[in-house]
Amino acid sequence: MTDKITSAKRDVFAEIAAKRQVLRDSSLRAPQPELLPDITLPLHEFDPAMELTASDKLETSEELSAELLRQREKYAPFMRNLAPAMPERDLIRIDAFDWRLQTESDKTDFAAVLQGKGDWVRVSVPHYGEPLGRAVAYYREKVHISKDMLEKGALFLCFGGVDYKAHVFFNGAFLGSHEGFFAPFELDCTPAARLGENTLVVMVENDAVCMGNTSWGKDGCLYEGDKIYAATGPGYDDPEVGWHHCPPGMGIYQPVRIEARSTVHIHDLFVRTIALGGEIEAWIEIWNCHRIRQDVSLSLAVYGQNFTGTAIAEVIVEQKEIGPGINYLRVPLTIPAPRIWENETPWLYQLQVKIPTENNEIADAAFRQFGLRTFRMDEGNDPKGRFFLNDREIRLRGANTMGFEQQDVMKKDWPQLVDDILLAKICHMNFWRLTQRPVQPEVYDYCDRLGLMTQTDLPLFACLRRNQFCEAIRQAEEMERLVRSHVCNIMVSYINEPFREVKAHRHLLRAELESFFLAADQAVRLAN
Repeated sequence: MTDKITSAKRDVFAEIAAKRQVLRDSSLRAPQPELLPDITLPLHEFDPAMELTASDKLETSEELSAELLRQREKYAPFMRNLAPAMPERDLIRIDAFDWRLQTESDKTDFAAVLQGKGDWVRVSVPHYGEPLGRAVAYYREKVHISKDMLEKGALFLCFGGVDYKAHVFFNGAFLGSHEGFFAPFELDCTPAARLGENTLVVMVENDAVCMGNTSWGKDGCLYEGDKIYAATGPGYDDPEVGWHHCPPGMGIYQPVRIEARSTVHIHDLFVRTIALGGEIEAWIEIWNCHRIRQDVSLSLAVYGQNFTGTAIAEVIVEQKEIGPGINYLRVPLTIPAPRIWENETPWLYQLQVKIPTENNEIADAAFRQFGLRTFRMDEGNDPKGRFFLNDREIRLRGANTMGFEQQDVMKKDWPQLVDDILLAKICHMNFWRLTQRPVQPEVYDYCDRLGLMTQTDLPLFACLRRNQFCEAIRQAEEMERLVRSHVCNIMVSYINEPFREVKAHRHLLRAELESFFLAADQAVRLAN
């Protein structure tokens, strides 16, 4: 059942603005200025050298273009990758699918979907758009797998991000499901794969958001659901709804690929800064496809990425009894005379890890871009809430992003992404809030390289459904795993503008929401 509420009669965001002043007055305390003594400076001691002058303004498009060119040249050295080349995995990129919406007959005859029956249209990935709210779409594609790929030992189907729920079938076999639009995930398709032609089908489910889709529907109804979603999506090409700031669309909007891997391979890499003196900790996740334990040898090294040099020469790590599935290794290392990541000098390193074979060949290899920096908020001294980058107090000057950077990535318009970041720096920003949603990893990569700090929000707005408490914690961990390797990301947050008045029979109350924040903190700290 739906509530009949037309957007013309109700504007949810206007209601939030109207309530905000009342909530602010009742819950916030205005800090009082310190009492300072009067100080009189003699005029005859004035030093002209200490006079402050405003920077020249950019008055014309020509002046802005010239400054943008200067900034491109300034940061071009930090965009380089000077680390040694790494071996790459054999892979198949899946850039297009046949697509259609679910029909009534599909609900009782899913085999027809797997067989490719029905009226399909060809779409390219990234693919994103309507329907909004509860809906199901199918993506189907033929994939050719070679003998060389099969002989690697394992095949993994990798998704950059699917909005919102994905159920994946390979040659008719169900591989698994994933909920949440922003996180990458992968599934082992080895048992279902065969030489030659294979069929991939992805069933994608959308839902209404926890707060209810009150601002986007075309039929004037309020739909409520379980989708963990807030705002600032990439949008889609539709002037009535798609150009709006917030339509919670659906689709496979990030890359899809099949990778051939060794049966024991590198699953993820993360480098954690321990201290500015160069102490780091390499977190290496190893995946073992076997049912029994395996012994593994790792070779790792650290190089300058945007400068020339070997920071840490090859280190061999012998690890016994790697169990089935995921394994977590931590290797402490020290970089001598480290280069510290700053906004104006975003120095980057690269961790390279290899798994050698008994014949001294390379079974698997992976690398991770990282930088050395610390960031903290002082909560123990007055005034509280001061921020410190590399133990130096800093003020965050920034803005909310509105989805443009996501569009840059979807279009693979890398020069525009660079310019968007540099334009922010020209406006004296040192910080972006990636508003109400984690974004594609490429955005963080470029912010790393160009020295722009970021904040990432878990995509919750106003409220959280009671039945989604545990799912939201799981997604908080996924969010941290997405951003933890990116030196630019200094902050995560869990909800935007939580409502004081919620539906108690559907949403978490404020005290319960506070317990969610504590649980999400634990999930985040487990990952970092």
